[in-house]
Amino acid sequence: MEEQEAIREEIPEKKPKNGKKKLIFTVVLTAVITAFITFSFCKSYFYIEPTVNTKLTELRNIVDRYYYGEPDPEMIEKAMLEGYVYGLGDKYSYYFDISDSDKRSEDLKGITTGIGLIVVQHPETKNIYVKNVYDNAPANKAGLRVGDQIAAVDSKLVSELGYAEAVNSISREIGKTVDLTVIRGDKTLNITVTYSEFVSQTVFYRLLENGLGYVEITSFNGETPSQFKSAVNDLVEKGATALIFDVRGNGGGTVDSVTEMVDFLCPEGTVMTAKYGDGTVETVATSDASEIDLPMVVLTDEATASAAELFTASIKEFGKGVSVGAKTYGKGVMQGTYYLSDGSSVVITIAEFFVHNDVSFNEKGIEPEVSVTLTEEQRIYRYIRPLTEDPVLIAAIAKLGESDD
Repeated sequence: MEEQEAIREEIPEKKPKNGKKKLIFTVVLTAVITAFITFSFCKSYFYIEPTVNTKLTELRNIVDRYYYGEPDPEMIEKAMLEGYVYGLGDKYSYYFDISDSDKRSEDLKGITTGIGLIVVQHPETKNIYVKNVYDNAPANKAGLRVGDQIAAVDSKLVSELGYAEAVNSISREIGKTVDLTVIRGDKTLNITVTYSEFVSQTVFYRLLENGLGYVEITSFNGETPSQFKSAVNDLVEKGATALIFDVRGNGGGTVDSVTEMVDFLCPEGTVMTAKYGDGTVETVATSDASEIDLPMVVLTDEATASAAELFTASIKEFGKGVSVGAKTYGKGVMQGTYYLSDGSSVVITIAEFFVHNDVSFNEKGIEPEVSVTLTEEQRIYRYIRPLTEDPVLIAAIAKLGESDD
């Protein structure tokens, strides 16, 4: 039925009378010849085809006329913009609507909302296991601790909700509370936490019993350098004889934050250069002569990517240390964020970057000096068992022991 109507629309409702046929034919023929000559002339200079706007207008008219449902203009607009970026064929380029742009901007600055936990699923109980607690966040103030298991959210069991839904259900509006049922050893606690805004914590550290300084970096944002410098300085003051940096699972972050941290650790030299689409090469960051004079090891895995790889490669290329663990992801390209007139934004790949000594790891990853392959059991229980039982950390400590001999 739709095809018949489409054809019928192109047929004139009335035919011209016989007396006017010749005149009309002459006019039409003249117009066709003129158009053909004009088209042939222009075609040598321009490729002429229906514009995207024309086709979108046609599509809109078809939808308006024939679509059974009620279109959502905002959803259509978002899908069009997302589709345009998707059409680039670049897995690192994205479109963000206004709300997502605002959230991403805050995340990159190091400002977040929540209760301040890093969690994983407990492999046995399937509860929410607390891996890390932010120092200055609501969860810490309410009394949650590393090793706690959240068994219920607002009296709804995690086992019934499912892990992902249970984690999502903790989300609230700022100022709202969430009631958590927490298992700590053989005790069951009821803890109420208020959802709020706070500075995210991306650096966690401790001085190990053997005198080694352990620093975990979960991501790189605007707050990471100050947290990192504070952690390293504190470990040095406490007598750390070497530094172990853990960037396993770290998917990256901002260039400015990671290059500032590399400058803090490494001697004078070029930290990073970028090669743009037009072939231009630019020095993005350099390091001064000041450095931390301690042996270093970086722990990596398959999820170590982008800025975390830049950090790892810099430690190696500046001759400050080695990496231990697994080959990294291999993302050595840089993205730029550009805001549209309504506050939405697009993130697109703008350059490939190179670390000290012009080294690129893009699509190759970084091979560790000491490779550690985890068993399935070790992967499953990695966050549950004590850090001292971590095979990758044990291998790193052994490697540092070799350098002392």
